[in-house]
Formats: sequence, C-alpha cells, structure tokens
Amino acid sequence: MENPDFGLFCTGDQLGSLWIDRHENFDRRFCKIKNIGVKSVANTKEKHRIISDRFIDALTSETDLGLSRILSLVKTDTTLCLEIRRNYINIYYRGGNIMKISEDKDLFFASFDSKYITKGLMKELPPAVLSTFNDVSEWIWAIPFLKHEMDLWFGKNHKNEREFQQLMVRENNFKGSAKGTDYFICDIEYANSEGRFDLVAAYWPSSGAERKNNRNIGLSFIEMKYMDGALTGKAGIRNHIQDMRNYLDPAYDNLSKLKDEMKEVFNIKQKLGLIDNQKHIEKFNDQKPEYIFVFANHDPDSQILYDELQKVKAITDELPFDLKIATSNFMGYGLYRQNIYELNDFLNLFSKQIYAKVTGSNKC
Repeated sequence: MENPDFGLFCTGDQLGSLWIDRHENFDRRFCKIKNIGVKSVANTKEKHRIISDRFIDALTSETDLGLSRILSLVKTDTTLCLEIRRNYINIYYRGGNIMKISEDKDLFFASFDSKYITKGLMKELPPAVLSTFNDVSEWIWAIPFLKHEMDLWFGKNHKNEREFQQLMVRENNFKGSAKGTDYFICDIEYANSEGRFDLVAAYWPSSGAERKNNRNIGLSFIEMKYMDGALTGKAGIRNHIQDMRNYLDPAYDNLSKLKDEMKEVFNIKQKLGLIDNQKHIEKFNDQKPEYIFVFANHDPDSQILYDELQKVKAITDELPFDLKIATSNFMGYGLYRQNIYELNDFLNLFSKQIYAKVTGSNKC
C-alpha cells in the first residue's frame, strides 16, 4: 500500500469515500468484526496508572509511526477524551471506549470493543498491531465509522452518567472555560481492588497566586448521579459514602498512594497537552480530600433526594473527607469553588430545588 499524505480533517462523505477506496483491494486480514485483544476496561486488579516515556514520546513526537496524529485528533475533536491506564491509554467517546492503545515489548497495539457493533457498517477493523504509518492512518479513518456504531448502541443502551463525566473533563481540563475553573479532572472511571470512583480531581483554584503554587493542591473525589434512579440502592448515595469511609481508613494507606498516582497521571496529561495549565503538580496537600456529589437532572417534584439527604445527615459525623455538593454556575459543567457547597449549606440554600413540595416544618 502506498504512503499518501493522510488528512485528519475530512467531511463524513470524504472519509467514507476514503475508506471504501482504500479497501477495494485491501488484504482481508479480518473477515469479521471481532474483539481484538480487548481486556475489560474496569479491571479491578489494575494498579498504578502510568505509561512509559517511550509511549509519551511516541504520542508527542513526529516519528515514522505517526502515533502523534492520534493525540492531535483527540485534542482537536472535543467529543474524544484520552485517559491514562497502566501501560495503555483509553480514548473515550460519549463515555465509551472507542480505542485502546497499549504498549508491550516495544510494540503498540490498538483495539475496539466489539460490543458496540450493531449494524456491521464496517466489514473489518484496522490492524491490531501498529507497526507502520499506514496502520495508524487506518484507525484515524475508522474513527467516524466507529462513532456511528457507538451512537446506535448508546441509542439502545443508555450510559448517560459516563457521557456527562466526559463533558465534565472537557469543561474543566481544556478548551473554553478550563483556565477559569477551580478543578482539573485527573482521571475518570478509576478502578482498582481498593476503590472505584467516577472522577478524581485536583482542586487548584484559578486565582493568580493560588494557580502559581503547585505544592498545595487539594484532592477531590467526584461522584456523578444522573437522574433520581441512581440515588438509592447498592450504588446509592449512602453506600458510596460508606465505601469512601472504608477506602480512606488510615490503616490501608490508600490516600497517600492515590495522591502519588494522580500526581503522575496529571503530569502526564499536562505534558500531552490534555490539561490547559502551565504548571505540573509538585505536591498534593495534607488536608482532608473532598467527596463531591453531582446530581444531574434531579426532578424537584421527586422526594427521593430529600429523603436520602436527610438520612445522609445522620451518618456524617467524623468523616475522613469533606462531603460536598456541586451546583452549576447557571448552566454547564465547569467546577467553580463558589458553587461547591458543604452539605448543610446546600440543604439550606436549595431546599426548593431538592424538593419543591417541602413544607415549613419539614424544611431541609
């Protein structure tokens, strides 16, 4: 196959033509769409999240492989989000993993989760081993088609929480409002044998003096709850609080380990240009971490949130974290410290939004 100048920016029709034209005489390496070397994204046994210097160089430097074009695409296409894992990266679209790139024994591998294939619009996937410039180009061409397959899958399998998590990353890490918000998202869908969190963030106020100080960064855990059905049960608010209490038990030393890990993850993302900040993190501070709940699309006519928060009030004594609730600054997902409230302040200020039918004697 010849090595033309592969463009990243084409219309959907142009990309479709490129895909068909380039594959009319293509060696049919994959007769069927299949899951090529995919491992579970939520690997609870996974430990430290880090990629090698060689991997970072491949993503940031002009090499014969051209892997830097993937990073350029992620930074240009705001529907994509790149997250650091152990020896691999996940690229998310609408909260789902559209591409995994891993490094093993000086080789790079790429894969796509075949569960998203619904209509079989693609007859084959690009090569699993990224050994040439063309191999990477195949994946770049395939991204719009993989997106379409995922759109169809999400139309029947709603994953709104994850989609809104990704929006929060975009709003607070780069593009637009990121320079003014007070939190950077280090990681989403964090999971290992000790804990599982929707988002892990660095609390780094945007005011001039504080933003210049990279040795006093706060650590925050963020739990996204989309609609009222997510507020109760095994994955409800109270169970999350108990799980976080257990995770932060000093006997396990989880907090210091996580701070070390998130410092590395943040600094890698900052080096890759995925976090719009001039400074890296030198040190997280020793203050209590924040545990912030985000309630997306709560219905004020529903009593569920009111009832749950009343029960939460009874279990908040001597927590090893500061329990807080996030609200938006009018609309959007930018995290500003002026809109992050302690539980009691949130209950007092937003009683009618929590439950519109609350009466005077039953106020929050």
